[in-house]
Amino acid sequence: MKKVIICVMMIIVVMSFVGCGSTTKVGPFASKYYNGDEYDDAVNEVFNYFSGFEGCEMTEIHYAGDDAVKEEADRRGMSCDQVMVLKSTFKTDGEDHKSSLEPNSTYEDYSWILTRTFHEDQWTVEDHGY
Repeated sequence: MKKVIICVMMIIVVMSFVGCGSTTKVGPFASKYYNGDEYDDAVNEVFNYFSGFEGCEMTEIHYAGDDAVKEEADRRGMSCDQVMVLKSTFKTDGEDHKSSLEPNSTYEDYSWILTRTFHEDQWTVEDHGY
């Protein structure tokens, strides 16, 4: 009986490792405005925000580039180190979750605009979409 319980527990552990963990590819990063830690913090903030997208799986996220940041910062009247632009690809499942997202769809180049007031502040998702 003890062997059966141990075997069942091992199967549960293995299955939980297979079923969990994101396979999101995080793209390379280079910028004259931010360091790698700031990029990681922004990506993590998007992951936190995205966790509320029911029935969606993010497959890729990457930095949109300094030109996209400069354009967004100018549009918002902010300095470039206060705005970050990320792009992602994600899929929706077949369920209608009463959102504006289409079921069974892939969204590519989906933008995430993050801002902060001061260099030391945490990033906040201010806008997202196309």
